[in-house]
Amino acid sequence: MADHYDQKILALLVDDARLSVSDISRQVNLSRSAVTERIRRMEDNRTITGYHAHTSVSKEDGVTAYLALTFRPLSCELVQPLIEAIPEVKLAHSISGDLDLLILVQANSMARLHAIRSEMDHWPNLDKVVTHMCLANRLDRW
Repeated sequence: MADHYDQKILALLVDDARLSVSDISRQVNLSRSAVTERIRRMEDNRTITGYHAHTSVSKEDGVTAYLALTFRPLSCELVQPLIEAIPEVKLAHSISGDLDLLILVQANSMARLHAIRSEMDHWPNLDKVVTHMCLANRLDRW
């Protein structure tokens, strides 16, 4: 169970995964060895599952959209390799409710988003796709 030190360490790493152990130890008032041990433990127990570099698309030309997909019959496993083959797909979640799959796409242009969307039309058992364009980024903790 994570205590308040672990929570502070996690918050700092979520905000900036490149922080040094020394910087973290100063901010949480623990020794470097204690912070190192806590980070190692959180990695071992899969609280921390990785460190990532996030890329951005041009603010002038880039587009971000959520694509809500419904399959008949359900076939998320069949499209998994197709999802993985599109580098602009940043997230893909099987979800409950009327939808089967929610995909976040960050493309460098509307033309590329359209091409990705057109590729999806050929996915097995795809019944419906609804595209939700992102207008503004309000919070990003990924």
